[in-house]
Amino acid sequence: MKQKATIALFLVTIVWGWTFIWLKNALDASAPYITGNQTNIVATLFVTLRFSIAVILFFLIFPSIRKEIRGFQVWHDGMILALLMTGGFVFQMIGLEGISPAVSAFLTSLYVLFTALILAWHAGKLQSRALLIGVVLATIGAGYIQGPPELHYDIAEWLTILCALMFAGHIIATDIVTKRVSPIGVTFTSIALSTLMCILLFNIFLFLDVGKVDIVGLVAEKDFLYPLLLSSVFGTFGALCLVNYFQKYLDPVRAAILYSLEPVWATILAITFDMTEFSFWLILGGSSLLVGNLVTELGNQSVSE
Repeated sequence: MKQKATIALFLVTIVWGWTFIWLKNALDASAPYITGNQTNIVATLFVTLRFSIAVILFFLIFPSIRKEIRGFQVWHDGMILALLMTGGFVFQMIGLEGISPAVSAFLTSLYVLFTALILAWHAGKLQSRALLIGVVLATIGAGYIQGPPELHYDIAEWLTILCALMFAGHIIATDIVTKRVSPIGVTFTSIALSTLMCILLFNIFLFLDVGKVDIVGLVAEKDFLYPLLLSSVFGTFGALCLVNYFQKYLDPVRAAILYSLEPVWATILAITFDMTEFSFWLILGGSSLLVGNLVTELGNQSVSE
């Protein structure tokens, strides 16, 4: 089952790499429908609709979902995942306003290190040597794939570090809750509750911002709608179902290292679609991530043998 789980989460990283492209396309399509810099509002609207569509898909694809979400525990656990997931997105999005993508990528990648440290603190001992080497290589690879980050330790960077901490918490919480409640049920409740949080956040951004957004016209724009549907079906519904069903079969640190491949796919796709230029850092960061995953995987195999 570990092999199937590894393949499933590997596919998830590819899909999540695509979500960066889809969001970028949606933001570009929003330009004629906004006045001023409304990036946060449009991004929050995109995520809100992305989650909302995913909720609808559950009722269409899983007719038994009503049975899966009965009981307090599945909603309690869904709230934990929703708070960590939504909080991570929000802090990352706000932080991006004040730092470069390279710095954001590096600081966000710290979730791999945070996952290992939290679990080591809880267990009272460090993980295996192979796992620790994999953590270091994955963090360096994800952080430097877009170039060397220049840190200034300002509020935007600390918010992004907090984002990484919340993503680490989400990985650990996923490992815990999907072993005690229905994985499909908790996927639904976490997405549904995240939708409500995003709606609240969207309204807060609208209240605080003086600019205008033509929401009706934007949602009807096909260049916004197509990326939205792709993100909803594959990036949220499909990917989170796979994560919540399969991640419990892997060590959380191993899963975190595997997830760190996401920026590799995002960068490769961005280069393919002329959104960024090919650089030496892609080779360096990608190689470090690849070696980190191989070291971890081979180390796990040797331990199991």
